[in-house]
Amino acid sequence: MTTLKTPEVDVSISAYGKPYMTAVSIFSLLKYSGKHINKVYLIPEKHQPHNANFNFLKRRLGDKLELYQPSFFFGLRPAKKSLLWFNLYRRSLRYQYSFEKSKKKYLFVAHNDMLFHQDILGYYLEQMNKGTYVGVGPIGQCWNCPAFSANYCDGGTNYDAFRPTWDEFLNLCEQYPAPRKEVYTRFMGDKKAWPLPECRLNEWAALINLDTIRPWVKKPYRLTPLGQMDLDTGTAWFRNLNHLGMKFKHASLDSYGTHVWTGVEGEPNSGLDTQNRFELYQRAERMAYQKLISEFGFSAEELVENSNIIL
Repeated sequence: MTTLKTPEVDVSISAYGKPYMTAVSIFSLLKYSGKHINKVYLIPEKHQPHNANFNFLKRRLGDKLELYQPSFFFGLRPAKKSLLWFNLYRRSLRYQYSFEKSKKKYLFVAHNDMLFHQDILGYYLEQMNKGTYVGVGPIGQCWNCPAFSANYCDGGTNYDAFRPTWDEFLNLCEQYPAPRKEVYTRFMGDKKAWPLPECRLNEWAALINLDTIRPWVKKPYRLTPLGQMDLDTGTAWFRNLNHLGMKFKHASLDSYGTHVWTGVEGEPNSGLDTQNRFELYQRAERMAYQKLISEFGFSAEELVENSNIIL
């Protein structure tokens, strides 16, 4: 008699609008990686643009999906660190509820504008098992980094290959373009140049060994939560864990997934662009609406709650 393996991954997706793109993210992930997945935590922000509604996903997925509505809304502002001891406040950070509630070994964090093409969880789990890693996924916002401009390193070769002194890093910022260099000194208040400020595990699609960090999850004085906005989402979290001696493994999305898959070549193509420009938002949601009907078996009646988006 064959014993079915218990799924060892929970999924965490925060959502600010884009209900149809959110659904495509979830259902394309389930299509290819469903055998690894126990539960999906969907965490819509307290405030939603365009009256975005996610109840159709709960009706379709039932107990496979847990919807959690945070009590506070931070947007792109950082939460006050002095209040992170307060459960409802801390759990209003992106992804934090799932970090605290999941009982599984691994947590897969993804953006709600991903489209998956292959079994990314199988691939990431394979990479995770090649070493003692706390996280696997694309590392680095190298396009902003002076060290990348100087050809010293990138996430794909080895993000810790270049470990400059504080003064060496400041000199590098003067020599090469660094769009965010004005905030580096504040962010790196300890004057430790490594990890470089643009190094992070990009939470577009990242697998985290939750067992490894579970002792720190509810202790923001020891470990800044992943969802805290500092220089960017996850930069302080990544920095904290590296300073604790934990290791990360770069794994490119390659053919496994596309971030902001509704973009058009030659036009602004980031998640923030899509969020801030209504014509891009409308186009993206129309494309996702059609994909849900043509590829994932949804009916127009199931999607009617957000029909104002596609008119």
